[in-house]
Amino acid sequence: MLYRFKFPLLTQLKERSLSGVFVGLVLLAMTGWIYLLSTMFLKFALWFFS
Repeated sequence: MLYRFKFPLLTQLKERSLSGVFVGLVLLAMTGWIYLLSTMFLKFALWFFS
């Protein structure tokens, strides 16, 4: 755990912010795909049962 103190504070903040941005983009993409697939399934179900 000594390697933590060798890095400056700025690089630690950069790494944390980059991982946070990456997680945010992944969650945004996942919600987009879930929305797209659910609307497609809903349209198919409405077409199938109408």
